[in-house]
Amino acid sequence: RLVKMILRSCIVVFIFQTACCLDEIAFKSLSPVDENQIVLLYKGGDHNSEIAVNAVNEAETALKGLSLPGIDEIKFVKADAGKGDNGPEMDKKGISAFPMLFVSVKGQGMDRYLREFTSPKIVEYVRVKFENTSEEDVFPFNEELITDEYPTLVKFHEKWCTRCQTMKKAFEYAASQTLGKVMFMEVECSLSVDTQKFCNKHLVNGFPTIKLVGGAFKNSILYTGERSVQGILDFLAEHVPETRE
Repeated sequence: RLVKMILRSCIVVFIFQTACCLDEIAFKSLSPVDENQIVLLYKGGDHNSEIAVNAVNEAETALKGLSLPGIDEIKFVKADAGKGDNGPEMDKKGISAFPMLFVSVKGQGMDRYLREFTSPKIVEYVRVKFENTSEEDVFPFNEELITDEYPTLVKFHEKWCTRCQTMKKAFEYAASQTLGKVMFMEVECSLSVDTQKFCNKHLVNGFPTIKLVGGAFKNSILYTGERSVQGILDFLAEHVPETRE
C-alpha cells in the first residue's frame, strides 16, 4: 500500500512538472526569427511577473489539451531578467518593463501579446493562430461593393509586408465571426492602377492599414488596435452595434 502511494505521488508530480512548467532559457539564445515558440520575459520576485508566469503555465496546459494541429510544435519558454546576464542583455534591446510575452507561429511572424495576463485570454489569443480560416470570408478589392448600405472593413496590405502576413488569420477569423453584418476586404495597394488610386484616396502610407468604410460612415475610421481577433471584434462592436449580437 505504501509503495502504491509513493508511485501515485510520483505520477502526480511528473504530470504537474511536464504539463505546466515553462523552460527557463538565456535571453541571448533567443532570436526574432525563431518560429513556433511562446516567450515570456519576466523578473523573478516581481508581483506582476509572477502572475504572468502562472497564467502562461496554465495557458500552456490548456492549449496542449485542445489537440490543435501544430500546437505540439510550440515551445513555451521564459527568461528571467534577474538571472545571469539576462538583465544587461535585455537592457541592450531596450527591454525594461516586465512582464512581456511574445508569440511566434510559423508563417505568421512574431507578435507581442498586449492583452491582460490571464490564462483564458492567452489561450484565445494563441488558439486563433491555429484555427482553420477561410479566405472566402474576405473579399478581394472591388470598390463597387463598398456602398452606403453596408459597412466594410478594409485591410490595405502588400505581399512583402510580414506584419500583414502575421495578422492574416486573425483578419479572416474575425470576418467569419461577423458574416452578414460587416464585409471584410483586402486591398493589395501596388497590384494595379485602380488599387493604387484607392489606397491614395484613403491616405494609406503604411502597412497594414485597416479602415472601416461605407455603411453609415461618411468618413473612414482608422483601426489602431492590436492585430488580433479580439481587437478587431472590439473595434467593430464599438462602431457597428449589430456585431454585438
